[in-house]
Amino acid sequence: LKAYVIKDKSKKLIKMEELTFKELLRQSYHCLETNDFQKINDENLKLQLVDMKDNIIRSDEDLKREFKPCESTFKICWVPVQPMIGKTKIIKNALVVMIAISEYTDNTKWHNLPNVKKKDIKNFTKLFKQELKYKFVCNKEAKMNKEDVNEFLANLTVTHKLHKNEKKYDALIMIISGHGDKGDVLVTSDGKNMSINNIRTSFNSDEMESLKNCPKIFIIDACRGEHIPQPPKNTRTRGVIEKDKSYIHNDNGFFMLWSTTKGYRVYDSSLFSKHVKCTIISKYKSGYSLHQMIKEIRKKIKRVAGAHYCVESQDTVDYDIAFKKNLFPATNRSFLTFFLI
Repeated sequence: LKAYVIKDKSKKLIKMEELTFKELLRQSYHCLETNDFQKINDENLKLQLVDMKDNIIRSDEDLKREFKPCESTFKICWVPVQPMIGKTKIIKNALVVMIAISEYTDNTKWHNLPNVKKKDIKNFTKLFKQELKYKFVCNKEAKMNKEDVNEFLANLTVTHKLHKNEKKYDALIMIISGHGDKGDVLVTSDGKNMSINNIRTSFNSDEMESLKNCPKIFIIDACRGEHIPQPPKNTRTRGVIEKDKSYIHNDNGFFMLWSTTKGYRVYDSSLFSKHVKCTIISKYKSGYSLHQMIKEIRKKIKRVAGAHYCVESQDTVDYDIAFKKNLFPATNRSFLTFFLI
């Protein structure tokens, strides 16, 4: 019984004496090296096996369903021995909103950001809409003036009936991608500033009581000032062509993820959105919490970009957050309701 096991980038042939999960696990451990056992000990990890579609192999039934002689390939993943401790909120039906601004009127001050349109939107669409099956809403126009953003957010609240949360969303995920500046502002296509803190505040428990007990995750890929780390060659930044008091997010239930720290610019490379997408897709099925996945995102970006990126997170949650695929997206849920009636 032959199969292949992939660890990191190496692919090894294994020969199993019997078609059982226990035997597959035993043979997989034989593929490990000394540094792998050191990693297990130092980071309190365990080995987990997944198929090429990232479905976890946990039992003989899982193995037999996926096994094809001489063709089956399994991947070795590392997961925490205790993935999450304490209270955990599992997100299954999030509303994901993306504000993506890639074109600007005054290109002498704010250059266009082609990677926002070409890559960032695609990365987050693949993660949240295609993989997790959450409701995903994004502006259609590359240009958005300040009044356009305000109208977009106002329509969002009405269309999705957020004040009563009639669609029973269990989380709000807000993604902001475009030019930014000091003071934690989003720069709109007409060069005007919108306070990201004010956008955040519009969803707090006072303004949106219906989402009081829902995690509100903000993912922000924009400059936050003028300091420039040494850039990769030919890479633009998402800030003005040329330190402010820090906002403290006191409202409960918010998780803020920034692509850079206060006062710094960030590059228009889509490195941030790529690693957010890839890390969450590869880890959420293994039970990683959002905090744990953020650590992985930091490590991966640092490995690729060195000092060019410094991901920052802030939160006011007293629980872990985990993602789970929505098995009943809106279209399927409507059909199921009709069928049951």
